[in-house]
Amino acid sequence: MAAPEETAPCRHWAGTVNLTVPLTTLLGLTQAPGQAAGYGPIDADTARVLACAAAGHRATHWRITVIASDGTALAHGTAAHRPGPAGTGAGTGTRPGGGWSGAVTAEPVATGSCDHRHCEPGYRPSPALQRLIRARASTCTAPGCRRPAAACDLDHTRAYDDDGWTCECNLAPLCRRHHRAKQAHGWRLTQPQPGVLIWTTPSGRVYSTQPTNYH
Repeated sequence: MAAPEETAPCRHWAGTVNLTVPLTTLLGLTQAPGQAAGYGPIDADTARVLACAAAGHRATHWRITVIASDGTALAHGTAAHRPGPAGTGAGTGTRPGGGWSGAVTAEPVATGSCDHRHCEPGYRPSPALQRLIRARASTCTAPGCRRPAAACDLDHTRAYDDDGWTCECNLAPLCRRHHRAKQAHGWRLTQPQPGVLIWTTPSGRVYSTQPTNYH
């Protein structure tokens, strides 16, 4: 195998890097591609360019969603890059051999059932809870709607004023149009499992939407 060609040092910039990574790739078991939010699938070379450019700046924040074998979000974490001594491998920084490393503490994303560990007392979910909800559903959760979750309201499926919890099992992204539709006469929306939305239209038709499949 030929030795990789050397490339010119990349320029560093600050930013927020949103990556979705299969668990098997994270563990080094496969070479399955990841995704960068707003760009879609990224190959290894592109991933290295992004990592090089962002990892060298201490103001960069990493947001990483770990994907389970069925393609749904398994966990989500955020970490700020904190450079360590070059070539030592200590802390977060450059590893021996010119690589880079970082520590990300990921929180599990509720699916199937909810233990309410992230339940909050107020109406507006915290930034951390918002990230978990948007990791689980990357788009509006109305049937057929593809509006990005980042541009959606985080709606209480059961109204907060009707004892609805601010929790993973009662929140979901809804674009403004479908948020209003859900509140209109004759519509009904339930969330029997975290991320599973059951829509009943005024005519009685029933539709369901599931957590995002990133495969």
